[in-house]
Amino acid sequence: MSVAAQDFPWTKELEKTLIKSLATSFGLDFLLFKDQKGGEVDTIHNVRNGVWATDTERKRYDQREAYSSKAYHEHANYKSTGQQDGVRQTGGTLYDPYRNTMMGVNEKRNLDHVISAKEIHDDAGRELAGLSGVDLANQSSNLQSTHESVNKSKKQASIDNYLQRLPDLITTHESTLVRDRERLAGLKRETPEHQHRIRVLEDKIRKTENKITELKAVDSEAMRRRDAEARGAYEQQINRTYYSSSKFLYQTAKAAGMAGIAMGTRQMLGVVLAEIWFELREQLPALLNELKQNFKLETFINSINKSLKGIWKRVQERFSYFLKVFKDGVFAGVFGSLTTTLFNIFVTTHEMAIKIIRELWGQLIEFIKLMVFNPDQLSFTELCQKIVSLLSIGVGTVVGSVAYAKLLPICNFPFGAELAAFASTFITGILTLGLNYFLLYSKIARKVWKCINSFMPHVETVKEFQAVNAELDRYLIELSLLEFNLDAEELQAFTLDLKVCNDEIQRNLVLKKVIRERGIELPFEMGDLGSTRNWLASLL
Repeated sequence: MSVAAQDFPWTKELEKTLIKSLATSFGLDFLLFKDQKGGEVDTIHNVRNGVWATDTERKRYDQREAYSSKAYHEHANYKSTGQQDGVRQTGGTLYDPYRNTMMGVNEKRNLDHVISAKEIHDDAGRELAGLSGVDLANQSSNLQSTHESVNKSKKQASIDNYLQRLPDLITTHESTLVRDRERLAGLKRETPEHQHRIRVLEDKIRKTENKITELKAVDSEAMRRRDAEARGAYEQQINRTYYSSSKFLYQTAKAAGMAGIAMGTRQMLGVVLAEIWFELREQLPALLNELKQNFKLETFINSINKSLKGIWKRVQERFSYFLKVFKDGVFAGVFGSLTTTLFNIFVTTHEMAIKIIRELWGQLIEFIKLMVFNPDQLSFTELCQKIVSLLSIGVGTVVGSVAYAKLLPICNFPFGAELAAFASTFITGILTLGLNYFLLYSKIARKVWKCINSFMPHVETVKEFQAVNAELDRYLIELSLLEFNLDAEELQAFTLDLKVCNDEIQRNLVLKKVIRERGIELPFEMGDLGSTRNWLASLL
């Protein structure tokens, strides 16, 4: 823990970090993954924003049937609801939430689609869920009787849009009313034709006045509450139908499986390529020096053969490690894909965010393994240090990924993408090593780790006793496997001898006799306290 900055192997560690990053997240990653905005699975949120994961669903939406107002207004529930509301209006019990009042018996009533039929027909989310727009628009939760003036002025707009333009609409009608009154005042009244024109204009003025009165009576808060109720029921149906459908589950499982295999392959191939590079880096200088002094074709071929054998041996020795890396990569890819899909249900993720999620899951898998299994049996302090190191790698990778996303559009020249990848990898390496050194080896970090160690002063003693206990367990297992060559009668007699013993001394005598007769070798002299203590001390 007392590594000074000048003693830290910066070059060696930077090389390892760069090679690993180049071989995985900034090399193979862009060959094995084709990240796209919104991920690989269609979600209702994304398609409503014009972001499609599959061409099949996009084409199906583009080729939907044309909107027909007649189909939406001839639905059976639309007609029956209108009839029922007519009965309630006659009885004076029909409530109009748009104006927050009971409808008058003689008021002109219209049945409105709270969420307009056109909006529902054109909803990409509804089309993705495969639900009928006519049925959804005409369910009872989306039908509302209101005054004719309100319904006709609303038209196909959403309630939010309608309320936003309602003040301008009222102002327009008031301006029209002022002009019509001025015209009425200037009309001649001598002939029957003049009188007819006056009556027509007066009727128009009266209708405009009624219209203004009804529009001013609109209760915006009550109207928004009614809209929220209708949309809540509508969204619940669409979300429940689509997100529980086999189509969505199949897409999700397929995307997660493909991402898992790709991530596992990337991680494993990256480690293999890194091992090949490290082997070549060790052997190439000696090979070049030998060939420079005395170049012979046979020597060259033999050297290449030797190098290839060394690489193969190195790969074979770490085969089990490669499989572990592949397995961890599969888990990281699967969880990364599932997380991306989950995010896309609520927000649209971009390519950079998808990569960051994938890389973070790579570190999270290691974190979970450490916290749950602690495979190397690290102490509490060592475990904390390992976790901090993983966090450094995660932060470095995230910053490097962001840098790559920013550099790529700028480097639009030959080999620009490769340059951007290398620069991003270099940033990742420098940041990872810098954070790792600061959090583990700096003066501040050493004080923190020393303080943490002081919280657990008996850690080393506990570890020693754990080793003693493990050694005792081993001896007990070996003893349990010994063949005592006792038949049933001898075993019964041995058991009775132990039972009749009154104290430990008698039991020791019985056990010593059996051990001597059976030729059992013990690592200590039985009954000798000093010998037993010496043996226990040798285990520490």
